[in-house]
Amino acid sequence: MTDQQTISWIFLATALATSTKPTDMNGIASVADGINHAVPTHKELQTSIAWLTKKGLTVKHGKNYELTDIGKLEFKSASEHTNNLLEVWNVIEKNLGSYNDN
Repeated sequence: MTDQQTISWIFLATALATSTKPTDMNGIASVADGINHAVPTHKELQTSIAWLTKKGLTVKHGKNYELTDIGKLEFKSASEHTNNLLEVWNVIEKNLGSYNDN
């Protein structure tokens, strides 16, 4: 996977894992496994979460993470027209590409 695909995968997993309350990296990894049938490596998680936090899409509370209001808007926008996770993932990947310019 490309870096952008990995980051969008972890973003989607974070969005789903934290829909009701913040969660830790294990919770995010578990949901990511369900999406992609692969457990993200520790490096993939750390790198993606760091990128997402730097871009203002996730926030850390102690050992737990959740989407920021901006992150929630990005997820809502990506999932507005479909419930298919792979389609949502593709839209997220495309949308997060615009954050590379920031």
